[in-house]
This record gives sequence, C-alpha cells and structure tokens, in this order.
Amino acid sequence: MNFFRSKQDARLDQAISELRAEHPDANTLSASAEHVWQKLQEGLGEEATAGALQRIRGCADIRALLPAFHQQELAPARALIVEDHLKECISCRSYAHGRTVDSKTSDSWRMEPTSRGFQWSFGSLSFAAASLAVLVALVWTGRNWYVDGPPGTRARIDSIAGLAYRVGPTGEQMLKLGDEVSQGEFIRTAANSHATVRLFDGSKVEMNQRAELAVSANRLNTTIHLDQGGIIVQAAHRHTGHLYVSAPDCTVAVTGTVFSVNSGTKGSRVSVIEGEVHVKHSGLESILHSGDQVATTSSVGLVPVSQEIGWSDDLNHELALLAEFSKLREKLETIPTPGPRYESKILPLLAPDTVLYIGIPNLGDALQQANQIFQQQLAQSKVLQDWWNKSGNSNQHPTPEELIGQIQAISQYLGNEVVITFRASPGANDHGPILLAEVKQPGLKEYLQNHLAASLSNPQATSDLHVVDQQSLSSLAAGERGMIMLVRTNMLVVGGDSASVQEMSAQLDGGATQFAATDFGQRILNVYSQGTETLVAANLGQILNSTHSQQQESNALQNSGFNDIKYLIATRGQGPSQADNRITLEFNGQRRGVASWLAAPAPVGSLDYVSANAGAAVSFVGKQPALVLDDVFATFGAADPNFSKNLAQLNTELGLNLRDDLASALGGEMTLALDGPVLPTPSWKAIIEVNQSGALQLAIEKLVQAANREAQKSNRPGLTLNQAQVGGRTFYTIQSQSPGLAAVTSEYDYTFADGYMIVAPSRALLIAAIETHANGTSLARSSSFRALLPSDNQANFSAMLYQNLSPILKPLASQLNSGQLAMLQQLATDSKPSVMCAYGESDRIEVASSGKLLDLNPAFPTLLHLLGLSDHGTSR
Repeated sequence: MNFFRSKQDARLDQAISELRAEHPDANTLSASAEHVWQKLQEGLGEEATAGALQRIRGCADIRALLPAFHQQELAPARALIVEDHLKECISCRSYAHGRTVDSKTSDSWRMEPTSRGFQWSFGSLSFAAASLAVLVALVWTGRNWYVDGPPGTRARIDSIAGLAYRVGPTGEQMLKLGDEVSQGEFIRTAANSHATVRLFDGSKVEMNQRAELAVSANRLNTTIHLDQGGIIVQAAHRHTGHLYVSAPDCTVAVTGTVFSVNSGTKGSRVSVIEGEVHVKHSGLESILHSGDQVATTSSVGLVPVSQEIGWSDDLNHELALLAEFSKLREKLETIPTPGPRYESKILPLLAPDTVLYIGIPNLGDALQQANQIFQQQLAQSKVLQDWWNKSGNSNQHPTPEELIGQIQAISQYLGNEVVITFRASPGANDHGPILLAEVKQPGLKEYLQNHLAASLSNPQATSDLHVVDQQSLSSLAAGERGMIMLVRTNMLVVGGDSASVQEMSAQLDGGATQFAATDFGQRILNVYSQGTETLVAANLGQILNSTHSQQQESNALQNSGFNDIKYLIATRGQGPSQADNRITLEFNGQRRGVASWLAAPAPVGSLDYVSANAGAAVSFVGKQPALVLDDVFATFGAADPNFSKNLAQLNTELGLNLRDDLASALGGEMTLALDGPVLPTPSWKAIIEVNQSGALQLAIEKLVQAANREAQKSNRPGLTLNQAQVGGRTFYTIQSQSPGLAAVTSEYDYTFADGYMIVAPSRALLIAAIETHANGTSLARSSSFRALLPSDNQANFSAMLYQNLSPILKPLASQLNSGQLAMLQQLATDSKPSVMCAYGESDRIEVASSGKLLDLNPAFPTLLHLLGLSDHGTSR
C-alpha cells in the first residue's frame, strides 16, 4: 500500500499534526508522572529506597553494573535494561564475555545496525509492571526523536528542466532551484520536464516527466514514496539503515547503489544500474544486481536498461564528457616524448639494499605541452569546464597549471632521467623514498628558493620546503621532516626527512657501490640494455621478507605459491615498428599453486569461434581444472580441518564428484567474447575446452537436478534442461522458471563441437559461432587482430584481452537522440582496438601490449553502461 497514495492522506496528516500539537494540562501530567514513578519504585525495590539509584548514561555505566548483573544482585528493572543493552551492543557484549573491545565505544550507546528498530525482551511476566512503566516513559520521551525523525527538510531541488510543483495540504506551488521540501509534501514534474532532487541523506533522485514523489524519514531509514512516473536513484552509502522506494505495488530497499523505478498504470519496473537492490512485490522478494530488471506484472515487459534510463540528463553529460576526453587524448598522443635510454648514471650510486627502483624520463617539456593542449580545450568546452570545477582542481593551491609550470622550469636544470628509490632493510630505519636527478647547469638552488617555496606555502605563508646545499645540510635538525631538497654540484636529492637525505648524500660521497653487481641490479641493467623509456622494478621477495621476517607464513600463502615471488619489472619502450610495454612477475624457481594456474603459451582454438567483428574477447589457457581444484582443496583443507568432510557431504548432495566427474571432464582453455548484436540484449558467447563431452553432460544434468531439489525445499521455481536435434547436432537449453526476474539472460544454450563446449544466450548465436569456425573468418585469423599483437619471440600466448568498440557502438544509435548520436559517433571515430597478451613461463608471468599498457578505450565504461552491464556514470 502506498503511504501517500491518496490526497486524502494530506488531511489525515493535518489531523495528526493537530493531535500532536495538543498538550495535556499540568494536573494530568503530574498524575501520570506520579503513577510512572510508583511503578518504577515497585520495580526497583530496595535499591530505590536505599537511595542507590544512579542514572545509566551509556556503555561505561552498563559495564560498571555487569558484576552485579552476573551475580543476579540487580533489581529487576535495572537487570532488564542491562540485559536488553547487551543484546543490542556488540562492544558491551564482547566486554561481558571477556573479549577485547574498542575503548572508543565505552562512552556512548552503540546499537548494531539492524532493521528491527528498538526491541525490548521482557524475560518473564514477573517483570511486566516495571517493564511497562519503563516502556511508557521511553515512548513518551522518545516518540518525537525516533518516530518523527530528525528535524528539518527532506529534500532540495538541485535542478529543473521545465516545470516542477510542490503539492501539499495547502495546495500546489511552483518549485524553483534551491527550494526545500518537507515531509508530507509531494514533488511533481510537468509534461516534458525533468528535475533532480537531493535528499537530506545525500542521495540523488532524477525525476522523469510527470513523476510524483514524496520523502519521509525516521532516525534510521529514508523512504521515497513514488506515486507515479520514472525516477533514477543514486543512493548515498549508509552505515546504518536503508533507503527505500515505496511504489504502489512494490518496495525497493538499498544501502548505496544506482537504480531506476518506473511506476505506471499497468505496474512497475525496477532496473539496477550499479550495486544490489532488494525488491518486494506480489509476495515475492527479488535480489537484483547490475544489469538486472524485474517487473511487478506480466503486462509490463522488460526493456534494455539503456532504454529505461535514456531520458536521464546524466547520460547526455557522460557522453559529452567522454567525447571531450577522446578529442583530448588524440591531441596528447601527438606530443613527442623522450626516446629510450640504454644506461643509467644514477643506478651505480645506489645502496646495495635498494628494493624499489623507478626510472622515468625528464618529462618537463612534454608536461608543459600537454598542459597547453588541455588549457586550450578547457577554454573551449563548457562540459570540460564543469567537470574541472566539480573535481575541485580549479581551487587547489598551487593549481595544477602552476605546478606543471614549476616542473617544466626545474626540468631545464636536470639531466634526462629522474630516479625514485627506496630501501627496505633494518639499517634503513624505515626512511621514505628518495628522488635523484643529475644537475646539468648552475642556478637550481636559487631557483628553488626563489620560486618553489612560494608555490608550496600554506595559508599561513609558511612552507615545509627546505632547500640546502652540502654545506648547510648538517644544519638541519635531526628528524626534520617536510620536503628536503639537497642541491649538490652534480646531483639533486629530494626526500621527506633530513636523515634519509643525509644518508643518501653520504652514499653519493662514496661513489659507486655494489648495487649494480647484485642480482637485482643486474636485472635492471638488463632492461636498460634493451632500451626503455620508463622502468619500475621492485624486489618483492626482499620487501616481503623484511616486512614479515618475524611472522610465520600461513599455509594459505604457502599453498598459493605467491610467497615465491622474486621481482616485479614493468617497462615502457618502443620497438622497431610499435610500442612495447611489459609487466613481468618473476618467481624463485618453478611456479606452483595458484601462481601456476596460467599455463605455458599454447594455440587457442577457442578463438576460432569468435568472429572478426567481435567487440571484446578474453582468452585463457590454464592448468587442467582438476589440478586447479587440487590446489583449491589443499588451501582450504589446510585452513579447515572439517573441509574434507564437508566436501564429501557436498558431493553426496550433488550426486557427483566435483573433481572426478566435473573438473576432469573440462580442459584448461576458455574464451569469453562479446560477439554479435548488442540489442536488445548483448550477444555474448563462451567457448570452453572439453575432454569428455559425455561425462560433462551427465554432470550438468546432475547439477540441474540438485538445483531443483534445493529450489523445491524453499518452494522456489527451478530449472529446465531440454535438448533438440538440428542439422545433425544436439543443442541443449537451460532455462530458469523464476517469473519476473531477468538477469543479462534467463536462457543458456550450449552445444559440443570439435572438443569445445559453446555457450550463448540463444541457439542462433551457437550456429553463427560454428559457421565462423567453418568459414575461417574468425578473430584469430584476422590480419588486423594479428597486427595488434606484441612483437616478441612467442608464437602463442597464455592469455589475451582484446577490445574494439567500433563494431558495437554503431547499433546503439537507435537508442539515442540526435545529440547523443553525434557524441557517440565521435567516440566511434576515436575508438582504437587494443590487445594485451600474457605469457606463463616456468618461473615468470609476463604481460605485454603494443599500445599503452593497461590502457582501455575511455568509452568502454560508457558502452557497458549503455548495454546495462556495468556502473552508471563514469564522469561524476
């Protein structure tokens, strides 16, 4: 039932307000107070007559009463209060049982977050009189505090496009920007109008045309009473309580997510853009996640989420901003950067116990050019200006523009490389990182003193910057902190404390060290010998050893194999015809456990079922699934002595052995792709290597039967498994019988072909995949795809991530208006496909890319949003 369904409720609210405004006379209040006091004295007994009654103000007072409570020496009423508080307060309950508690909780009442509200357990009938008196007193004094909710307004109008009205007991009133709305008042948008409402808890509500809602709240929860129309809600994250949307035929509960509710004459439709929501309707409860949708009646159909929220102004803003970013990125890519370096003059001077080494080129000039391009586009783009102002960057001091100007000026004094280094040994005294750069011309100290200090000063006109030379370095106080910049004759040293800078200066005085001769140093020199622009090297093994030297490694870490990590090396360089970017994770010896799940490079036949027009694809060649399960079972078995027993019970309930019947039937190769039409639902497909198709099919049948047994126990609909012969091939279909709830797909079709199981949301997609394989027109055979692969001595890869937005951006045009379509076309024009590959060697895992490392197209999040597959809003 909708709390505000009828306008007659406004009159009821007015009557209730009048009743609340009535105050009993002094004689009535005095008589009631005397009656309550008599009841309290009866409950307190001897404690009251002895004058020992003391107020209970919070957790500290409760804990002081615990010894008497455990000895059953408290009066019944006081024991009741202690008992009830222990039920509600985790901290005091832990204290009562002798466990450690946070001292911060001892001065105030702490309630567990729960939807139960205040609950009083009366124990036994002997406490009834005292309990009733306490309850009456609490209700009398706490009614306005809890039931009526916090004081103040419930919502504020943040934006209006068109007309919006306030509807209350006194009639209708036109709303304007900044108007506030109280509890019991409706907000209604007119035809062809939109409004954005900010709730007092920080949540944001976008209202479509002819939408009508009101907002109420108590101390725990906030409720949006949606009378009609469509809204998009961005719920603020809450530590306690929930945000509810109450429509005529459903209730939606969330704690922090983005979703839409469309309430119409035929019923309501709830769509989730981000997070999780719980929807109660028709006596059922549906749990929805990103991309899910549910309708309350069969006459309300399900539509793509992009269509459901297509009216949102945020979508226009998001597309416009991403179009600006695409233009900006295209211009930035034209800026020349320093070429590869084949040696480092700083590396031989570092301490032998160096565990982190970052070498970057002197980018002062490139940063200045990038800033000029950005400022030019910022001046020309209102959308970019709004984003810049909302991000708070325009109000920083110094501004990013000022900082870049300072960096560019300082870079003129420095050499071609900047190195950041860090030591992690007991002798390093936990000093912070140190920055080093060669000094190529005089005057750096004077420039830093005259220009940088003013830029870094705080509002009190003081600065934590200390610019010193070798002679004045010793004048710094021991333990001095801030930005310490030491300008030597040929080296700039920057650190966060005087001790680390003095230590590095002494290191430089000694000349070359043994670091270059260490295994870690040799590994870095090997990278330089091949040419690199940017290099990040971490001795992870030594870092972990120094961090956990006094701690015993857990069985889980040992079984994972990641305790064998040695080095992490990341490089960005330029090959003969393309960029070359790599991240390498090296191990001490053969990879094992979870670290060994990525198999050695091998042919990936599953890619032959993915067309050359696919928008995205992920392939993986791994260890045999049965062996992966062995690793998993070993890890859980080491942590849980009952794991084997529980696993055996699970196998019995399923009617199969997970390892021998299911995992052993699978191979170690798999590809997942977005390949085909994206509307009305995305055309995904999964191609999984199969060793024994007959055994796998039997295992699937048993899993479906087990799922139906569990569904029957809880009186829920189950699954159906059907098969059909088409063209001499057997196709299988698994469907959910749950009504109303639609995920990305409610149907899974699959078939077996040439050692693979192909899964898709329709039989047509399976047939198309088989035809792609037969015709040789797959992504793997595409010359444009192969041209994107990194150049190295590998003929195959262990894993691959591919994205190409252009083929799937175009079909979205039917879902957008003309303005959105123009921005989408800009994204499609700027879209560039990219590939990342991973190689699993015996003692290392390497990830390589011929483009910018880990650089996906900026339109990718928006694409997922338009398809209803991911988060809403990448630009806010």
